[in-house]
Amino acid sequence: MDAGRTDADHRGGYARWVTWIDGFRHGDDRGLGSLPPIDGRMGTYVEARLVERLSVAFSERVRAWQTALGARIVAAPPVDEAEVAAVLRDAAPGLEPLARVAASDRVPRPMAAAMHELLAHTRAGARDAVRESARRLREPELQPRLQRAARRAPAAEAPAPVVPAPRDPGALGSVRPVRSGMQRVR
Repeated sequence: MDAGRTDADHRGGYARWVTWIDGFRHGDDRGLGSLPPIDGRMGTYVEARLVERLSVAFSERVRAWQTALGARIVAAPPVDEAEVAAVLRDAAPGLEPLARVAASDRVPRPMAAAMHELLAHTRAGARDAVRESARRLREPELQPRLQRAARRAPAAEAPAPVVPAPRDPGALGSVRPVRSGMQRVR
């Protein structure tokens, strides 16, 4: 047992973690200092559930950050490197709470490493997306072209499409006579 820690520190740990994770999922960025570490003392099943819940919440926060950044890029695309840097600088604080969770000694090391890796990929992907957005504005020939479909005049009450019956009568199930004279569908 760690010096200074007792089994009482782990009692109710699962419930406290679940409450914290639910808050984190919804944007609450309180620290993890009051939570027991996920280090094997709560039992493997309990800890597996906590790791799964934390992983899902962490991923949701990453997706929410990416969505907000994407909306920012669409609303006001950067046109030069100075604006690219400003967009990235303004978005960076949204990842700080996630980085603090990944750096916490309460989270198992393998999970923390995976979180750090996800954050690194997220930052790199965001940087590439913002730069690509600016590049497309500077070089219009790189913008995707959408072909317009020719419009047809609306038809005067076109008949509903007919769905042909299956050619194989057994395709919808077999109908066989039953001795009582009733038919049964299977």
